[in-house]
Amino acid sequence: MQIRIGISQEHKEKAAVAQALAESRSESRLPDLTILFYAGDYDLRAVWEACSDILNHSPFIGGQVGAIFTMDRIFRQGVAALSVYGVKAQTRITPVDITRAYREGQELGASFVEDSVQEGAVLMLPHVHNYKLSALIRGIYSNLGPSFQYFGAGTVSQFTEAGYTDEGVALALVEEAYFTQGVGHGWMPLGEPMLITRAERNRIYELDGQPAVQRYCAVVREMLDQEIDITGHKFQLGIPCGSGDYVVRDIIEVEDQALVCVTEIPPKSMVSLMTTSIPALPAVAKRITEETLDQHPEPKFAIMFDCVSRERLQKDSFILETQNIYRVLGDLPALGVLTFGEISSSFGIPLYHNKALSVTIGGEGR
Repeated sequence: MQIRIGISQEHKEKAAVAQALAESRSESRLPDLTILFYAGDYDLRAVWEACSDILNHSPFIGGQVGAIFTMDRIFRQGVAALSVYGVKAQTRITPVDITRAYREGQELGASFVEDSVQEGAVLMLPHVHNYKLSALIRGIYSNLGPSFQYFGAGTVSQFTEAGYTDEGVALALVEEAYFTQGVGHGWMPLGEPMLITRAERNRIYELDGQPAVQRYCAVVREMLDQEIDITGHKFQLGIPCGSGDYVVRDIIEVEDQALVCVTEIPPKSMVSLMTTSIPALPAVAKRITEETLDQHPEPKFAIMFDCVSRERLQKDSFILETQNIYRVLGDLPALGVLTFGEISSSFGIPLYHNKALSVTIGGEGR
């Protein structure tokens, strides 16, 4: 297995893609899989056309992210490419009808099964504004099952060699490689759990039989004796998922007395108010990266999906998080991007996380 990475800040799409791919490609042959992300105001179609012209129908997958990051820099305008040699890969892309998210996920999973693939890793890049995103992921998993690993993140746009969309999902199934994963967020439950007594789609109308906003604020006042900005990123909701772990759900707005979350939360779920120590977040990132790297017998590359909200919380101190990640990885080729929710099967099944860092190490072995 061979890995190469390229990053460009050229202003024009064609030049940026060409430079990033030139840095990441072998001169002798096309990659078996290219993963390419862009940030900033590039035009989706122009990016896709530039990729298609250069990669000439070899498998590629990518999308628009919040930013690209290295050890010491954050690129809000740029293109980053990771080329993988020595694997088998196939891709899928489709627009997603939100009302059929689970069913369309099943169909995508089945399309890989039809090709007699027995195991591998699935990179998922769904559209971030799909509030049925979790249902889409469950649908894909329902036909592929636990023999596969799953990782990815929410993106603004999606593309493969077959086309592009800004309202769908792109998938890449990778064989003949071994992956380890780690995910975490550093958020802790605060106060007593609450029962979602009425919810629809991504809106929570009642907690413990009371208007959701009223109950949420009451818990905060009880624990902290203060008023807060509900959408200020410092307090979120967490769903317990076993072994003391929680999946965080971002509250993105308040609508009358309803809490609007980034994705659906089923009625009758138990949730807890979640908070974090912002100065501790870089140490959390270091631990996640160390644990994921230590699990891999022959690491060749790393991909980091880090939630955009972690940078917003840490502000200028976010550079401490990126430095911790890259110091642990050392000379290992690594690609880091800021994303809109992270997907990982570290807990056994693929889950959609908010406020998280997801680290995936790829390589040989096993």
